[in-house]
Amino acid sequence: MPRALVIQLARLGDLVQSLPAIAALRARHPETQLDLLCPSQLAEVGRMLPGIENVLEWDGAAWRRRAEAAGHDLRPDHLVDVEAALAALAPERYDCAYVLNQHPRALVAASLLAYDVTGPLEHGPLDRTLTPWAAYVRDVARRATGQRVHLADAFCGLCGCSPPGRVVTLDPPDVRLPDDLDRIGKQGAPWIALIVGAGETERLVPAAIWRQWIVAFLASAPRGRVVLVGTERERAAEIQAPLPPSVLGRIWDATGRTSLTQLAAMLARCHRIIGADTGPLHLAAALGRPVIGWYFARARVHETGPYGIHHVVWQAEDVKRDASCVMREASCVKREANEHLSAASRFTHHASPVRWPVDETIAAVLSRTAEASDGWTVWQSHCDRFGAYYTEAGRPPDPPCEREALWRELEPAHS
Repeated sequence: MPRALVIQLARLGDLVQSLPAIAALRARHPETQLDLLCPSQLAEVGRMLPGIENVLEWDGAAWRRRAEAAGHDLRPDHLVDVEAALAALAPERYDCAYVLNQHPRALVAASLLAYDVTGPLEHGPLDRTLTPWAAYVRDVARRATGQRVHLADAFCGLCGCSPPGRVVTLDPPDVRLPDDLDRIGKQGAPWIALIVGAGETERLVPAAIWRQWIVAFLASAPRGRVVLVGTERERAAEIQAPLPPSVLGRIWDATGRTSLTQLAAMLARCHRIIGADTGPLHLAAALGRPVIGWYFARARVHETGPYGIHHVVWQAEDVKRDASCVMREASCVKREANEHLSAASRFTHHASPVRWPVDETIAAVLSRTAEASDGWTVWQSHCDRFGAYYTEAGRPPDPPCEREALWRELEPAHS
C-alpha cells in the first residue's frame, strides 16, 4: 500500500484548517495510507482528523535543542542522535510527503522522511523557487491585500489538489468532562462559549469588553449561559472579578481545565462560539458549530475566516498607523513571510478598535440578524466547489469571480 505523510507543524488553527486538504488527498488517492506529522501538543487533535490513520508527534523543543547543539559544535554523536530520532519517528520512509507550510523544519523533515515531496518549494529544501500557490500566498502577504482564496483551500493547492467541494467536519470526541463542566449544554439555552484569549497580544479582546458582552447577553437571555474558554485563567478571573454573584451563577469558567479533546467535546455542546481569530474558534467551526468571529489587528476574514457555512464575522475596518510603525511592521512581515506561509494572516495594519460590536453580536445570537456597526463590516460564510468564501451580510451569496480565475491560473489541471 502506498504511504503518504501530511506535514503541518503550525498552530492549532492551521492544523484544523488542513481538513479540506486532507479530504482532497484522501479522495484523490483512496488507496494510499495517509499519516500526519504535527506538533506533539496537538497530536490529540490530529487523531480526530478524518482520513488520517497514524499521527507522528514532532517534539519541537527537542529538535530545537539538537539544532542548537549541532550549531555550536557538530560532532558524530549529534548525527547518531538525529538518525535515531528519525528512526523512532518513522522507521520506514514514506513514498510522498505533503508540506503545508514553509517552515524550514517542515521542509527538512519532509526530505528526511519521504522519497518525494510536494509543497511550497519546487526543488527541495535548499531551493528557494516557490510553487505557484506558495508564490501567490507569499505575494498576498507582502502586498497586504485581500486574498479571496481561503488559506485552507490554498493548502489544497499546495498539495496539487482542488478543494473537496464540501464542508468536512470532525466528530465530537467521546471523552469525560470534569464533573462541574458536564452540565454544559444540558440546562438552559443558549449556551455561548467565549474564547477569552488569543495567540497574540494584539488580538486580545479587552477584558472590559468581554465583561460588557456577558452582562448585556445574560440580561437579554434569561436562560442563557456563558462558558469561558481558553488557557488564560488569570484573564478569565479578571473578566469575572467585578461581576455580581447573580451573574456568576450563569458562567462556567473552563479556562485551563481541559485537554484539547475535552475542549472539542465542550465546544460541540455549545450553541454558538465567539472569539477572535484563534485556534479554538477554528476547532469549533470544524466541529460544525456556528461561530462568530471578531477579526481585527491583522486577521482577515477572506483568508482565515471560520471555514464552512453559517459562520458570521465582524471585520474591523482598516485604520492606518503612523508611517514609522508601518515600516517597522513591514520589516517583521518580510522575515515572517520567509518562514511560514500561514503568516499571511498577520499582515494587515489595524489600530485597536475603538468600538466593539457587542450589541450586534448579541442580536445575531438571539435573532440571527447580522448588521454592520460603526467601524466594522459584517460577513457570512459559504462554500462551493472552489472552497470557502465570504460575502457581506444581507447581499446575495455570489462567489467572487476572481477566485475561480485564480484556480484556473495556478492549477489549470485541477480547476
